[in-house]
Amino acid sequence: MENYLYFRTEATLANDDAAADSALFPVSSFLGMQPTSDTALTLYFKNMVVIDVDGMLSIETDEKATANAAVSLLQKVSHKTVPDKVILNITANKHKEVMQAICNTMTQSQAGFINVADDVSGAPSYLHANITSCGAITQEAAGTFGNPSAVQVSAG
Repeated sequence: MENYLYFRTEATLANDDAAADSALFPVSSFLGMQPTSDTALTLYFKNMVVIDVDGMLSIETDEKATANAAVSLLQKVSHKTVPDKVILNITANKHKEVMQAICNTMTQSQAGFINVADDVSGAPSYLHANITSCGAITQEAAGTFGNPSAVQVSAG
């Protein structure tokens, strides 16, 4: 069974209705984490909306390129995505302790649902005592195409 990490920034349940309010990421999409300030830890996940793909696009066909042979130009395109991220606010300089708790829970838990940070009003709950709130959830919606390379294909 796969474990999932839960995050909520929204304190009011009635307002928890957008991608930036709460998110559930499978542990298998976790890419890593790093300190981004004395009191912030950023976790990175594979993009939920756009998946990395490689493809070939036919960009031109020239029937007269060679005698009796059609030539097509293909362009190999790599589609790269920006990772989704969650910023956790933490006690100053307690990154290692929080990272260790997250890693241990991801690798040892059999719970399925792992509450990492829930800012709900009246009953906030956090995976570790040094997590003070869920700062931000960013789910990227777009990717970019990069490193195109032309490939000539002859038929004939």
